[in-house]
Amino acid sequence: MTKRERIYASIRRQPLDALPWQFDLTGRLIERLQVYYGTTEVHAAIGDHLVWGAAVVPQGGEVSQDGVGPGQYRDEFGAVWQRDAPDRNVGDWGELVASPIAAPSLAGYHFPDASQYGRWRTVPDVRKRYPDHFLAVAGIGLFENGWALCGFENYLTYLGGEPKFIEALNEGLTDYSCQLTRQLKGMGVDGIRFGDDWAMQCSLMLRADTWRRLFKPYYRRIYAEAKAAGLVVMIHSCGQVTELLPDLIELGVEVVHPLQPEAMDVAHCQREFGRDLTFWGGIGSQSTIPRGTADDNRREARLRLRQFAAGGYILAPSGAAPTETPVENIAAIVEVAKAQLG
Repeated sequence: MTKRERIYASIRRQPLDALPWQFDLTGRLIERLQVYYGTTEVHAAIGDHLVWGAAVVPQGGEVSQDGVGPGQYRDEFGAVWQRDAPDRNVGDWGELVASPIAAPSLAGYHFPDASQYGRWRTVPDVRKRYPDHFLAVAGIGLFENGWALCGFENYLTYLGGEPKFIEALNEGLTDYSCQLTRQLKGMGVDGIRFGDDWAMQCSLMLRADTWRRLFKPYYRRIYAEAKAAGLVVMIHSCGQVTELLPDLIELGVEVVHPLQPEAMDVAHCQREFGRDLTFWGGIGSQSTIPRGTADDNRREARLRLRQFAAGGYILAPSGAAPTETPVENIAAIVEVAKAQLG
């Protein structure tokens, strides 16, 4: 089977010769793995089954950068980010330094027009270079873009006291997200992952009934647009999101990332929701991967492969494997993954 076929077979609970695997890694860890494996192509050495069709974030001539400071850029929504010295120990996300909406009102604010940007212009080339891999892209969600537009603390305040504003904000973000998703038709993309961190380690950041009232109707539109484009619908949310899994199943989500053993009960998730959801993750990126031995990582990887032997699983760290991870621990998980193939 090809890597692409394995992921589809796992999602669809079809017979397969091995469960698929994929590794998110910090930039610093990748540098050390390049030395360990003796190649700059670390993800090829690992045997990752999934490749990303990177979005070209609008900036430069496409979005006015007037008035931004050194190392900063303004995104298509008008939020300004600092990214001159990304901390490659944890990720390259940057820091929000200015938000375009200063009060709970959309008066004077205009959502971007997706037709102005070539966000997916590199995706066809990725498909040509990796015909046997599962090709995924990152979609536009609601929660994270909402707080970037308003500032995090203000946004949480609006969730509690300005529901009509949140609904109007979600309406505009949903329209933009759906416009972008429609553009993916015919590009050979397999799946789209919508990233919105709704949770902390032990609970959701907002009440589940608030999520269902203010967000669920808009996610229904977003996910339906992706399904209409022939895409596997995937979501990312760190933390304890078990309470929302039945809602995600109802909305047509097929893959949940990450399965985080430090926050979620893996056996419970597999038993209660494994018929309907494919879980992506499962190896503790806060625990076993950075702090365990190579043997600990082998044991956890083998346990996950046994738990999900019937499919519905992508073996992976439960988030980017952190910089302090011993390279031998990554190699141990890869060894177990590849051993499935004999």
